[in-house]
Amino acid sequence: MEVSKAVILAAGKGEKFYPFSYFRPKPMFPVCNKPILEHILDKLVSTGIKEICIVVGYRKGRIKNYFGPGKRHNCNITYVEQKELLGTADALLKAENFTRDEPFVLVYGDLVFGEKVIPSILKAFTGKELGVAWIKEVDEPWKYTTVAVDKGILKRTAWKARIGHFPSKKALTGVYVFSPDIYCYADRASEIFLEVENGVAPPQEYDLADSLNVAAREGECVKCIEVDDYWIDVDVPWQVFDANDAVFKEMENRLSETYIHEKAEVSEKAVIKGKVYISEGVIIEDNVRIEGPVWLGKNTRILNGAHIYGPTVIGEECIIGPYCEVSGCIGNRVRIGHCAEVFGVVLDYSWIVHFSHICGILGERSEIGAGTITGTLRFDDEPAKVLVKGIFRNAGYRGNCIFFGDYSRTGVGALLMPGRIVGPCSIVGPGVMLMHNLPPFKIILKKEEYEIRDWNPSVYDKV
Repeated sequence: MEVSKAVILAAGKGEKFYPFSYFRPKPMFPVCNKPILEHILDKLVSTGIKEICIVVGYRKGRIKNYFGPGKRHNCNITYVEQKELLGTADALLKAENFTRDEPFVLVYGDLVFGEKVIPSILKAFTGKELGVAWIKEVDEPWKYTTVAVDKGILKRTAWKARIGHFPSKKALTGVYVFSPDIYCYADRASEIFLEVENGVAPPQEYDLADSLNVAAREGECVKCIEVDDYWIDVDVPWQVFDANDAVFKEMENRLSETYIHEKAEVSEKAVIKGKVYISEGVIIEDNVRIEGPVWLGKNTRILNGAHIYGPTVIGEECIIGPYCEVSGCIGNRVRIGHCAEVFGVVLDYSWIVHFSHICGILGERSEIGAGTITGTLRFDDEPAKVLVKGIFRNAGYRGNCIFFGDYSRTGVGALLMPGRIVGPCSIVGPGVMLMHNLPPFKIILKKEEYEIRDWNPSVYDKV
């Protein structure tokens, strides 16, 4: 059955994504230099869906400012607002006037997933069922809303069931096709998610998974299909690294061989190995070493002796080097200075100056002072636990880095321990060793005691 419309839910605050949700909605965080929401739009448009509704709320202006009416993305975008953030079922109801009596694709706005997904769920949808849900087997089902499925039909959903009590290891992914009848059940969602284990506090919101339980009880058919493709539900900051890795592989599959634009300049003394995409206006100086896969944006300059290791994407109009090492996702108009080492994600307009070692995520328009060092290994070799929203979360080895909020700064010689968060608009002062998270709009300065003694030639007179 033909489906020509889609709804994307992008209204939430994404509080667990702090500090990067402070000034932006989570769907606007870049993965391989493109907002998560843009990845979703591109996948919808590639299947022929051109009428798209985005449900906005928190920091809605950043979404509307970037996408506008959708012309740049070859689609028509309608915006509806969820003024009170009451949950996914309530958010979906805001789009009812947009879809009217037509079927539609529904996607949660913080998902990064593969190219096979949308075509697969559209193929499975006949129009006779209430909808089709993409489900995915997960290693840690207690972290997700899992489903009980019988002969491919959804029978029950459960919210973050205890270990050993979940209905299956299959999780709802947040990607669906629905008939317009879904609105009847979205309107019947409870204020709390009813399907939880005894003694487990239920989430207090109108959750679409609760609506699916109502539909299943009344005999409605929601097909559950599995698609062999990647899926990352970007919930906390360190999951950005997993999302980047997945998209890198997708990009590499499309890059069959090295491409050098005719207006790029590459020194004969530069060494390029593997597949590299070099855009218009790029300048690569002497003694640069690039090991692909690497993508270099327009008018970026790689200075003498810089080393770039793939997978790496570097945005437009960046200045990299000299004699630095870089690997990861580097945004637009970023500057990385002499002998700096940078591994991870750097957002647009940020600066990292000489002799720094940065591993982690550096927010937009931030500035790293000379000689700033971020720790990446604990003495006990245990993974870092990151304090997010009042809870220490086990981040695995991905958490052994630093998360700098937007507009943050460090002074010269700052040292930061692994797993720490620097709040947006905050400053880690010169020589500070940061052992704990720094809240937003704060500056931490080092306080020392000094002793000044006399020193003159007589100290060398030993006789």
